Parts: sequence; C-alpha cells; structure tokens
Amino acid sequence: MKALIFNSGLGSRMGTLTKDKPKAMLRLPNGETIFERQIRILSDCGITEFVVTLGYLKEQIIKASESFSGIRFEFVYNPQYETTNYIYSMYLAKSHIDGDMLILHGDLVFNKELIVKILADKEKTLCLYNEKLPLSEKDFKGRVQNGLLKEVSVNIFDSDCFAFQPLYKLSKDIAVMWVNQVERFVKRGEKNVYAENALNQILDNTEIRAFSYNGDYITEVDNMSDYTSVCAITADKQSAYTCMY
Repeated sequence: MKALIFNSGLGSRMGTLTKDKPKAMLRLPNGETIFERQIRILSDCGITEFVVTLGYLKEQIIKASESFSGIRFEFVYNPQYETTNYIYSMYLAKSHIDGDMLILHGDLVFNKELIVKILADKEKTLCLYNEKLPLSEKDFKGRVQNGLLKEVSVNIFDSDCFAFQPLYKLSKDIAVMWVNQVERFVKRGEKNVYAENALNQILDNTEIRAFSYNGDYITEVDNMSDYTSVCAITADKQSAYTCMY
C-alpha cells in the first residue's frame, strides 16, 4: 500500500503563517511540521511509498522529505495550483494510483493509533466519520447509510450526515474508479471543485465502509483557529514551539 497526499494548495486562510511556507510546513509543538508528522506516523505503520502532490513553495516539502531514510517519495507538481482545486492534482497523479492506497489531505493531523486501526481492519476500503461530533459549517460531512458512504459534501446536514475527514483507505479497484471519474471531470473543464464531487458519482456502484474515529483524533488545519486547537492538543511538557512561533 502507498499513500497519496495532496499538498498543492496555497493555504491562504492561514494568513501570514503561510506567507513563506506551504501549510504542510507549519510546525507543531514538538517541532515537527504537519508533513513530517504525517510521514513519521504512516511510515511507523508500515507505509514506505508516498506520492505527494506539490504546488506552492514545493521545494520546502521536497527538502523535508530528504530527512527520511528507507522511504520512497514520488512528487507530482501541479503548475495550476493557484487556480485549481486538488481534483486537478489527483488527475495529475493518476499514473501513480496503481494499487491499494491511502488518500489523504496534507493538512490533516491525526494520532498514530487511528492509522494502526485503519490498516489492521479487515475491510480493504474505509472512510472516516464521527457520529458523536457536531456538524461543522465549513468542513466535510459524510452521508452514511447502512454503514456505507453515500455522499461527501460541505453542504449536507441531514440526520444521516456526520462529521467526516478526508482520509481514505481504498482498494486498487475503487481508487482507480475514483481517479477515472476525476479524469472525466477535468476533461470537461471542472478543475476547481473537490475530488469528492467525482467520488460522489461512483458511490452507488461501489462500497466504501464507514469507520468511526470516535475516541481517536484527526482534524484538518484549515485556518488559524484550527491551528491553535491542533497545537493545544498535540502539545506536551517537552514542547519546543508554541502555536504562534
């Protein structure tokens, strides 16, 4: 299994913190960047092949990857990172989606135990939802029926919709189905929508089992408030940095 990580965005909602760095290079209280934390945890769990999409200040992420040994990185540059959403980055990475995959956003911060559980689960295809959290106005929600994912959107608030995080464990067949649908969107000129818009169109023809992350920790760092919360949760007595370093 390899991991595909989307890291092409500008991170404009982070204000001055991303003036001179990609969002994935923001530091957490232990001194790690978000990118380094992701790679450390995933590699500790046995994933040693990574496909990383790049855009804004791409050289910083490439340089950070050089500190990891025994890990293979393949980088996919999105030259249209300022005007497209990550659906276009996924399209550009199509040739690398050739087996079972973890597909995740580069601004996710999560605990190792969650990844251990996902990878150990007998289901080859999983998505993450939390039935206990309130629904956020700005974040993804997942529509879950009979344990299966039926829709992903920011704008759904029905009784079968739950807090959702964009980290997927996918079999090769479903990963390929998704990226093929992404390609159809891109060829129609739909490059500034979520990749989940394409995913939604295949969900009636496949099964993605919903896995609850209640009791574990995973969140996206979309804005300054998210970053402050993540820093507070991941801090310990030996922290080398504070949130607004």
